[in-house]
Amino acid sequence: MVGLTLLGAILRFATLDLQSIWSDEAATILLVRRGLGGLLSHLSTSETTPPLYFVAAWGWTKVFGASVYAYRSLSALAGTATIPVIYVAGRRISPRVGVWAAAFTTIDPAMYYYSQEARSYALLIFFSAVALVFWQRALERPGAGPLAGWAVMSSLAVLTHYFGAFLFVAQAAMLVRRLGWRRVLPWAAIVAAVGAALVPLAREQSDHVLNGSHTGSSWIEGVPLLSRFAQVPKQYLVGLYSPQEIVTTVLVGLLALAAIWRLARRGERREQGQALELAAMAAIALLIPAFLSITHIEDVFNGRNVMASWVPWVLVLAAAVGFTRSGRTGALLGTAILAISVAIVASVDLIPGYQRDDWHGIASALRAPAARRVVVAPELGAAPLFIYMHTDQDLRGTSVATRELAFVAIRTQRTGRAPLPPVVPTDPPPGFRLVGVRRGEAFAVSRFRALGDARVTVSMRSLRREDREPAAEIFLQR
Repeated sequence: MVGLTLLGAILRFATLDLQSIWSDEAATILLVRRGLGGLLSHLSTSETTPPLYFVAAWGWTKVFGASVYAYRSLSALAGTATIPVIYVAGRRISPRVGVWAAAFTTIDPAMYYYSQEARSYALLIFFSAVALVFWQRALERPGAGPLAGWAVMSSLAVLTHYFGAFLFVAQAAMLVRRLGWRRVLPWAAIVAAVGAALVPLAREQSDHVLNGSHTGSSWIEGVPLLSRFAQVPKQYLVGLYSPQEIVTTVLVGLLALAAIWRLARRGERREQGQALELAAMAAIALLIPAFLSITHIEDVFNGRNVMASWVPWVLVLAAAVGFTRSGRTGALLGTAILAISVAIVASVDLIPGYQRDDWHGIASALRAPAARRVVVAPELGAAPLFIYMHTDQDLRGTSVATRELAFVAIRTQRTGRAPLPPVVPTDPPPGFRLVGVRRGEAFAVSRFRALGDARVTVSMRSLRREDREPAAEIFLQR
């Protein structure tokens, strides 16, 4: 376990700044830069999650600085700390299951991804894992200590992400079934009170999304529900984006099913019971938000938001390859899953097209001398570019006078298929000439300069028509 934790730390911290920040991370950085007071006052208008992660990030950067590496290091630490916690949870089944659980956590592509992102997911997973350990202890030795630990960690998970509540509901139901209402209700009420305190903030954030004040989670509803449901097993098995996703998803899925089938056939009754309990927990925590989306009560189901349910899932997988009579076949199945995970993580690190949007590379391409250059970027592109270079606010008038234009495009990721290459206009707009085009695997930038070096007035509508993107963001680069 110690070796796996050290390996996990090396993997996470050594490549922490390999990829560029993307729009969601830029939103975190811009919010935290406002200071604690500004952060709390703007949380409802710029985010759709509770405040704990952002307050923690604010305090973290006061100690470790405000670089991109520093922002991400909080998630890297949470992701690393999750490894021994998952080991402890798996050890409740058996020491061997604990080691397998820690191994999967160390190299899991989704866990690796979220451990390198300046967002709340790694912290959510950590608190959810600790809460599960206390939940296990409460089942074994009912008492105030384990139940209090479970209530505190569940509250922290809910304060980190609203979807932390669904795993709590599943665990509370199981505790009530085993221990009775009287023992569980006082501690569950603490978590319920925390959730109730967050309701006004959640409503205000939801109102801002509905009114169009910020995009928030509104983009989620634009993705077909069945596609979002399919995201979950794919993400749990092989992560977010990687080469040959369909092939690796099917392969890892078959390996996992074979291991689970063997556990159902050959596992001891105790091992089967514990694995079934964890599987039920994961299922309940997924079915509740799925029901809310199907009924349109609150349609915010997607693979990211349900990452807390990955915690019981990885324990089920570890139990399936590490149960007492699993033998060499179980070890081979687990090793094959780990090998595919290593290949996925390495390929994503080596192929820019499968990484986060490369706004750092775009900023480098735009560093050529400019005098009031107007930049036309994809939707949500202004925020990450602001982190890497000095820009003005998004232009909202009907026209602008400039000597230079730049059009930015990023590759389009597609599940199960190779990314679409970025396409930028190369025909000069009226009054301009093409200066050059810079292309990378994940982005493209075309630059134009006014004829005669005099300012030319261009309309915002014409720029968006040239870019073929109605939601493009247009801003000034100084």
